[in-house]
Amino acid sequence: PTQPPTPVPTPVPTPMPTDANDGPPPSPGGVASYDEVLGAPKCSFASSCDSGILLNGRANINNGAEPNQPNTLNTCTDGPFGSYHSDESIDKIVVSKASGGDLTEGDPVTITATIWCWGSGTSDRIDFYY
Repeated sequence: PTQPPTPVPTPVPTPMPTDANDGPPPSPGGVASYDEVLGAPKCSFASSCDSGILLNGRANINNGAEPNQPNTLNTCTDGPFGSYHSDESIDKIVVSKASGGDLTEGDPVTITATIWCWGSGTSDRIDFYY
Protein backbone atom coordinates (compact mmCIF):
# COMPACT_ATOMS: atom_id res chain seq x y z
CA PRO A 1 0.00 0.00 0.00
CA THR A 2 1.01 3.60 -0.67
CA GLN A 3 1.72 5.83 2.32
CA PRO A 4 -0.01 9.27 2.43
CA PRO A 5 2.37 12.22 2.12
CA THR A 6 3.92 13.49 5.30
CA PRO A 7 2.51 16.93 6.21
CA VAL A 8 5.05 19.73 6.24
CA PRO A 9 4.55 22.31 9.00
CA THR A 10 3.95 25.90 7.88
CA PRO A 11 6.79 28.13 9.08
CA VAL A 12 5.86 30.89 11.50
CA PRO A 13 6.97 34.34 10.27
CA THR A 14 9.78 35.88 12.25
CA PRO A 15 9.07 39.46 13.39
CA MET A 16 11.44 42.10 12.10
CA PRO A 17 13.84 43.33 14.77
CA THR A 18 13.17 46.82 16.01
CA ASP A 19 15.58 49.41 17.32
CA ALA A 20 15.07 50.07 21.03
CA ASN A 21 14.52 53.76 20.19
CA ASP A 22 11.69 52.99 17.75
CA GLY A 23 9.20 52.24 20.50
CA PRO A 24 6.50 49.60 20.19
CA PRO A 25 5.62 48.23 16.74
CA PRO A 26 2.83 50.09 14.93
CA SER A 27 -0.78 49.07 15.38
CA PRO A 28 -2.44 47.51 12.36
CA GLY A 29 -4.14 49.86 9.91
CA GLY A 30 -7.68 50.89 10.70
CA VAL A 31 -10.82 51.20 8.64
CA ALA A 32 -12.89 54.29 9.40
CA SER A 33 -16.44 54.25 10.68
CA TYR A 34 -18.93 57.08 10.33
CA ASP A 35 -18.94 59.41 13.36
CA GLU A 36 -22.34 61.11 13.70
CA VAL A 37 -20.96 63.85 15.97
CA LEU A 38 -18.23 64.82 13.49
CA GLY A 39 -20.40 64.17 10.45
CA ALA A 40 -17.46 62.41 8.80
CA PRO A 41 -15.49 59.15 8.87
CA LYS A 42 -13.18 58.60 11.85
CA CYS A 43 -10.54 56.01 12.75
CA SER A 44 -9.35 54.70 16.08
CA PHE A 45 -5.67 54.58 17.05
CA ALA A 46 -3.77 52.84 14.22
CA SER A 47 -0.84 53.08 11.83
CA SER A 48 -3.16 54.20 9.03
CA CYS A 49 -6.78 55.16 8.44
CA ASP A 50 -8.70 53.87 5.40
CA SER A 51 -12.08 55.40 4.53
CA GLY A 52 -13.21 52.08 3.05
CA ILE A 53 -16.55 52.53 1.25
CA LEU A 54 -17.65 55.56 3.31
CA LEU A 55 -16.63 58.16 0.68
CA ASN A 56 -17.48 56.22 -2.46
CA GLY A 57 -19.56 58.41 -4.77
CA ARG A 58 -20.65 62.03 -4.51
CA ALA A 59 -23.77 63.77 -3.19
CA ASN A 60 -26.83 62.10 -4.74
CA ILE A 61 -25.44 61.58 -8.24
CA ASN A 62 -26.98 58.87 -10.41
CA ASN A 63 -25.90 55.34 -9.38
CA GLY A 64 -23.33 56.69 -6.92
CA ALA A 65 -24.83 58.48 -3.94
CA GLU A 66 -22.20 58.99 -1.24
CA PRO A 67 -23.10 57.38 2.10
CA ASN A 68 -23.56 59.87 5.00
CA GLN A 69 -22.95 62.84 2.72
CA PRO A 70 -21.42 65.37 2.76
CA ASN A 71 -18.74 63.76 5.01
CA THR A 72 -17.13 67.09 5.86
CA LEU A 73 -16.33 68.89 9.10
CA ASN A 74 -17.98 72.06 7.84
CA THR A 75 -20.94 72.97 5.65
CA CYS A 76 -19.14 72.44 2.33
CA THR A 77 -21.30 70.09 0.28
CA ASP A 78 -20.70 68.29 -3.00
CA GLY A 79 -22.37 69.34 -6.23
CA PRO A 80 -25.45 67.21 -6.98
CA PHE A 81 -24.99 66.92 -10.75
CA GLY A 82 -23.17 64.29 -12.77
CA SER A 83 -22.91 60.55 -13.19
CA TYR A 84 -21.09 58.02 -11.03
CA HIS A 85 -17.56 57.22 -12.27
CA SER A 86 -17.99 59.61 -15.18
CA ASP A 87 -17.86 62.91 -13.30
CA GLU A 88 -15.67 63.96 -10.38
CA SER A 89 -15.84 62.04 -7.12
CA ILE A 90 -13.63 60.66 -4.36
CA ASP A 91 -13.96 56.92 -3.80
CA LYS A 92 -11.45 56.40 -1.02
CA ILE A 93 -8.81 58.14 1.11
CA VAL A 94 -6.04 56.40 3.09
CA VAL A 95 -3.92 58.41 5.55
CA SER A 96 -0.76 56.81 6.92
CA LYS A 97 2.21 58.04 8.88
CA ALA A 98 5.00 58.92 6.41
CA SER A 99 7.76 57.40 8.55
CA GLY A 100 5.80 54.32 9.66
CA GLY A 101 4.45 53.67 13.12
CA ASP A 102 1.19 54.88 14.63
CA LEU A 103 -0.47 58.12 13.56
CA THR A 104 0.18 60.83 16.11
CA GLU A 105 -0.56 64.54 16.17
CA GLY A 106 1.96 66.66 14.30
CA ASP A 107 3.62 63.85 12.32
CA PRO A 108 3.93 64.06 8.52
CA VAL A 109 1.50 61.74 6.74
CA THR A 110 1.06 60.23 3.30
CA ILE A 111 -2.39 60.64 1.73
CA THR A 112 -3.44 58.20 -0.97
CA ALA A 113 -6.70 59.08 -2.71
CA THR A 114 -8.73 57.09 -5.24
CA ILE A 115 -10.56 59.69 -7.31
CA TRP A 116 -12.49 60.08 -10.56
CA CYS A 117 -11.71 63.11 -12.69
CA TRP A 118 -13.75 64.54 -15.52
CA GLY A 119 -12.28 64.08 -18.99
CA SER A 120 -8.50 64.28 -18.90
CA GLY A 121 -8.52 65.63 -15.33
CA THR A 122 -6.50 68.71 -16.26
CA SER A 123 -9.20 71.06 -14.96
CA ASP A 124 -9.75 69.17 -11.67
CA ARG A 125 -7.97 69.48 -8.35
CA ILE A 126 -8.29 68.15 -4.83
CA ASP A 127 -7.31 69.92 -1.62
CA PHE A 128 -6.57 68.27 1.72
CA TYR A 129 -6.64 70.30 4.94
CA TYR A 130 -5.72 69.43 8.48
